[in-house]
Amino acid sequence: MASKTLTAPLIRHVTTRGYAQVAPAVKRDVKVSSTVLPNKTIVAALDNGSPVTRVTVAFRAGSRYEPPTELGISHVLRSAAGLTTKNSNSFLITRKLAQVGASVSASGDREFVYYTLEASQDNVQAALEVLNNLVSNQEFRPWELDDNLPRLKFDIAALPPQIRAVDLLHKAAYRRGLGNSLFISPKRLGKISSESLQHYVSNNLGMGRCAVTVVGDTQERANFIAQNLQLSQGVDEKGEAAKYYGGDMRKEMGGDLAHVALAVQGAPAGSPQALALAVGAKALGCGPVTKWGADNSPLGKAIGNVGPFAAAGFNVSYSDNGLYGVVLSVPKDEANNAVKAVAGVLKNPQLSSQAIQAGKNQLKLQLLSEADGGTSLAEALAAQAFHTGSVKSPADIAQNIDKLSNNDISQALSAAAKTKLSMGAAGNLAFVPYTDEL
Repeated sequence: MASKTLTAPLIRHVTTRGYAQVAPAVKRDVKVSSTVLPNKTIVAALDNGSPVTRVTVAFRAGSRYEPPTELGISHVLRSAAGLTTKNSNSFLITRKLAQVGASVSASGDREFVYYTLEASQDNVQAALEVLNNLVSNQEFRPWELDDNLPRLKFDIAALPPQIRAVDLLHKAAYRRGLGNSLFISPKRLGKISSESLQHYVSNNLGMGRCAVTVVGDTQERANFIAQNLQLSQGVDEKGEAAKYYGGDMRKEMGGDLAHVALAVQGAPAGSPQALALAVGAKALGCGPVTKWGADNSPLGKAIGNVGPFAAAGFNVSYSDNGLYGVVLSVPKDEANNAVKAVAGVLKNPQLSSQAIQAGKNQLKLQLLSEADGGTSLAEALAAQAFHTGSVKSPADIAQNIDKLSNNDISQALSAAAKTKLSMGAAGNLAFVPYTDEL
């Protein structure tokens, strides 16, 4: 276990002061530049003057593209990042990254898989060679995949029940495609072969399904990175369009709490309605804004005095569909009233102008705060590039949020409220109603 000694305020203060120096100036009013290369790879860059360069190579290879006979393969692919490639074994990859002070992470969602490199500008060129090797020369050894099974088991065991509920919500809403789980089923562990993984990589990690984004460097650097990736052509198919069905998916897990994700159909990413629904989700509320404080949001007031609970609005948008709803954790005995109250908020949206303004401010704060992190910004730019073919800076998106009128948001919420409810639930579900009872 890592020591927490340096988290002590006194030690942290001394360390910070001891290494204090004038920080490099951060560029103001930076703009995102983007282009599409002849090989159909989308390339974007945001040169914000950061001393750390972050490079994300993303592919349209998320769980919605999994074959019905290979469900969970995208989870195995993410977990296998850093294993032996055609040119280097896993020890040498780790050693090279450590020598240049760089790191590579693999993440993903239902549509995309992201490989993200973080390195100082002085060492980014050496680190890029490792990233190129990881992305372009994947080769899966059966014995290494067997050795990787404990990591997959831990990923599944460590899932919070709220994440399980959201995962079940997608299954209820879409059944297939976007309904495919982000995580491999325990029954499928060890069933995905190295040949299946290699075939999935050949089809989905290709030039026509790739986006390269760079934060902290120039467009020229981004173009250079994309042109030097040794990728196959891939299969340029967008897959079957998502169809929204609605319904229930439940997993009885026992315990004292019920965890419920309840939603209606949202809007596709990049549309004005998607941005309006994102504001609406924040306006509903995301729990207390002060530690140990009361939840005075519209959502908290609607649920009322039903015992201790946690509730937050959310909006998720994909290339051709979306979900707008609420995640709720509540004592099992209070689940019936709480879930019905949440359903009432979703089916009869009535947000005041003050709540909408608060939602705008909270969404802008989240957007700009995540942009400071760098890693999430690089991945968000890649997702934007896939969804719309172009990218906007966080500052530009914040301006678009300000331009939304109350009427725009009310219309988007009213349109969503007319669609069928979907529910994913995990925990003690003895008193959780079904959607046709709401």
